[in-house]
Amino acid sequence: MFLNSLRGEQKSLFIELAIKAAEAGGSVTFEQKYMLKCFAVEMNITPIYKTDRDTDDIIDSLMAVSSEKELRIILFEILGIIVSDTGLGGKEKMFAEHFAGRCKIDPGLVDKMAGLLTDYADVYQDITSLDL
Repeated sequence: MFLNSLRGEQKSLFIELAIKAAEAGGSVTFEQKYMLKCFAVEMNITPIYKTDRDTDDIIDSLMAVSSEKELRIILFEILGIIVSDTGLGGKEKMFAEHFAGRCKIDPGLVDKMAGLLTDYADVYQDITSLDL
């Protein structure tokens, strides 16, 4: 939704972080692979589905080139891929909280943003199920 505001290096770093977020649950689901492709299309970059970079290295690199507002956008979008399969729980929630903590983002925003994404998905489901 907001990825078009990212610039150059931020885009490739975001995709790498999104891969790590998808992997946090143990396996990358079809929905998450689809989200990775959609992220790449939105940012007009080539999709990738694997990275060997360390998560903290990716986060540190993002912090070096991103404002606080951009890091919040990145957190929101990362939560999108996390909740796209089964919701926010376990290792995936820990991943999001780790990102927020390293970026000095209020950890309460993780649950708040995840709730907003769930509400958005529910509204979308209601709209698409209407008999018109």
